[in-house]
Amino acid sequence: MENRKYDPRTESLKDFWNSQQERLALLSGMPITDDILRLTAAFGESEIAMFEKLMQTQSRLAALLAQTNASEAGTPVLEAPSLPAPKTVSNPVIERLDLSDPKTVRRFEIHPYENVGGVRGESMIPSDGVLLLVGRKDPRSVALADFFTKKGMRIRWIEGELSEEEASAQIASAAAEGPVKGLAIPANAYGADADEAIYGHTMTVANLLKHYTIYIRALKPTWRSMIFFATFLDGKLGFTGENDHYAYGTFNGIAKTLAIEFGEHADVKLIDFEPDVTADEMLALTADELCIRDLWPEIGRTRDGKRWSVNGVFTQKVAAESRCPYDANDVVVVTGGSRGVTSQCVLALMEKAPCKLVILGRAEILEEHMDDEESAKIPDIKEMKTLIARRFKAAGFKGSFSQIEQKAKAILAQREMLNTFRTLEETGCKVHYYSCDVNNPESLSATMAKIEREVGPVRGVIHGAGLLADCKIWNKDMSRFRAVLDTKFKGLNHILSCVDKNRLKFVVAFSSVAGYFGNDGQMDYAAGNEFLDKFAHRFRKKYPNCKTLAINWGAWDGGMMDYIYRKTLTEKGYVLIPMEVGANYFANEFLIGLPYGQILISNNDKPVDATRPAE
Repeated sequence: MENRKYDPRTESLKDFWNSQQERLALLSGMPITDDILRLTAAFGESEIAMFEKLMQTQSRLAALLAQTNASEAGTPVLEAPSLPAPKTVSNPVIERLDLSDPKTVRRFEIHPYENVGGVRGESMIPSDGVLLLVGRKDPRSVALADFFTKKGMRIRWIEGELSEEEASAQIASAAAEGPVKGLAIPANAYGADADEAIYGHTMTVANLLKHYTIYIRALKPTWRSMIFFATFLDGKLGFTGENDHYAYGTFNGIAKTLAIEFGEHADVKLIDFEPDVTADEMLALTADELCIRDLWPEIGRTRDGKRWSVNGVFTQKVAAESRCPYDANDVVVVTGGSRGVTSQCVLALMEKAPCKLVILGRAEILEEHMDDEESAKIPDIKEMKTLIARRFKAAGFKGSFSQIEQKAKAILAQREMLNTFRTLEETGCKVHYYSCDVNNPESLSATMAKIEREVGPVRGVIHGAGLLADCKIWNKDMSRFRAVLDTKFKGLNHILSCVDKNRLKFVVAFSSVAGYFGNDGQMDYAAGNEFLDKFAHRFRKKYPNCKTLAINWGAWDGGMMDYIYRKTLTEKGYVLIPMEVGANYFANEFLIGLPYGQILISNNDKPVDATRPAE
């Protein structure tokens, strides 16, 4: 198993496996043998089903163990039912999993680990064809160009930022020279404003990938493309927090999603190097790594030759006493907290540790969207649309279906917002709501200055805002791609540019398993969330007095997920995070003092990289 991909279920799976080894040893009176390990190795082929299979076959394994040992010793075989039960197990684990039990939601801390696995084979590098090299010409990218040229590829440089139309033209022009067999993308677009340069590079790559996948899908080649990313964070995928260019975490989300969406057509690999790696060292590590197949496309390579991946370590931490990093008089700013998942998380937190709460949202509270006596009795969108249509007709206004639905949604959304504010104030915290767009720096700057004057200096930030526009990359509306990415990437940057970072006590960002694993149809969302993950490690390192955390949430039973999405996942057997359970996990993280930089909260008996149906 040590050669396989690790994910956040691995540690608890290992714990369970170890306890079963101990149990079987006690049952048989002798240790597990290599023969039995070989017999049971098949169970390791699917971590998803390992718990269930191990539990169902525990008795059979005990019998197999006894049979194997008896065969070697020439003694009679004991049947499983007659084996005595062990008195103690030193490594207690869950003995059964109930899919309807919310306790299956678990907390994992995400750590880098030395990955000694990977199956070596032929190089991923095509022996001919055109390679698009996307990035600034510097010594390392020039060395990459020379490296791939010697492998037989023709290099076509792409420098600067490209619009979608320009990216499409570049793909068409390169294809006129011969088959375009891949892209090499060094993360080396820096400028006076590094984050803006990285954002521009990210969008250029996304635009190129959209039209490259369109090209490949139309061509239907017999060969596989190579998509190669090179980042230079720390050689450990950004977990040391040592590099200011953490924003290139966007490439991690893009690479992992591309490998899912485009996997049958391409070999995708992202290598993160130490920032001071020489060109020669980079080429040696690249040549080595492009011959290794892993289930995940991202890998860290340090100059000592070691390979680094990330792993979720199952942890169970419950607050015995409050170590909350803020007090009741501190001002905490929340984005996306007026409705949905974020509001429920904040409510659970305020019940235990109230403060001066400022909620930022795009919606304005308007008189025209206030409930009246009749509308207040209507609980759902269907009945509300019927009421609005009837009122439009009575007023002589022939509203379209879109206008009716928009009005109905606005009334229900404003009702939910106002209910949220009332419930929050019942906890003892003072709630202030300001309408502004976090993606508009001028509007946000004016709003944050107003907050400073009217409420007080900001001491904490909870960035829970998010958008979804799910669709495979070749069908993406790139304006929607920008909107999804901006809410995570630019939204947080804009807020932090308006506060005194040295006086912040905490920053908590709502990330997602879509960033950690990649997710079908969510390249934009994965890119934005991986930015948040890398940000958390860098900000925590740079501002040690500020507790910084990115939470990779699994799929919630509510929030941005619509009914069809929830129904699809539950029919597949996925356990969604119940609102109350997830909110309590969030509050508990504050009460234990925000001890770590990146965690994952999800169920662990079903895949947490569940995919939303993509167009």
